[in-house]
Amino acid sequence: MSLIKLAAIDIDGTLLDDSGNIPEKNLKALQKASTEYGISIALCTGRGASAFEIAKKLQVACHLILANGVYIFDNILSRPIVKNYLKESAKIEILSFLEQSHFDVDYYIVLGFEEDFHMIYKWRDNHDTYFLNFVKGRQLHKPTYPQKNLLDFAKSPISHIGIVGRYDKLKYLADIFKNLSCNINVILYYASDNKDYGFLEILDIESSKEKALLKLLKIKSINPENVLAIGDNFNDTGMFEIANVSVAVANAPDEVKRLAKFVTCATNNQGAIAEAFERFVFCKKQI
Repeated sequence: MSLIKLAAIDIDGTLLDDSGNIPEKNLKALQKASTEYGISIALCTGRGASAFEIAKKLQVACHLILANGVYIFDNILSRPIVKNYLKESAKIEILSFLEQSHFDVDYYIVLGFEEDFHMIYKWRDNHDTYFLNFVKGRQLHKPTYPQKNLLDFAKSPISHIGIVGRYDKLKYLADIFKNLSCNINVILYYASDNKDYGFLEILDIESSKEKALLKLLKIKSINPENVLAIGDNFNDTGMFEIANVSVAVANAPDEVKRLAKFVTCATNNQGAIAEAFERFVFCKKQI
């Protein structure tokens, strides 16, 4: 029986319910795992600055892998111990392509830790309503504002370039970006609150949840056979490949469920994290 030493946990659609809250079952399970079982908790998310507030609510020590692997933080008070920003050549190529193309999409850049995670989005006359709601939500955490030419920020540290829109259109765009010459990682995943929409993120080639998780494990001298990974979306599946125990929550798309070793009965609204911990940590099921 392998002993779980670290749990890598996605936030949206996994740890949080659909209202953006942590179900009490999940909260108690994480606190028990940390304090009574000595399990290290790593929140692994596409979120940036807003993840810190969620981590604080856990009331236990935790590591953070943010912006789909751009950053690793040892704890909520530390500076990043790993940063992987987009290289200038990639920024110029991607932003030039977006500025010159006629795709009807909303896109943005997120500045680095040194510039307080500002999000700057391309000003258009006809922003999608879903995108505008995304902007309003982010403005609650960090400065988020429009500019007409994002290439003006090409020399700034940029964690990633993002596009928000209809999932089918983003799937088409992802194939285009993957064929560009620059050395990048292209991540596409469903919006957790509306599966008709998605997020397409362009990051440095070294940035992904799974690469960041491997780096964290190396820093902490933990083997992948001692890792439990829990998620609900396509950007979690790389972690599933690393972890000895991979768990998709019940609300995950079927394609994601097929890539996990186990699927919970509970959804994110019903305490899926607690169910996974009861099975694989507290009850010490054979794995």
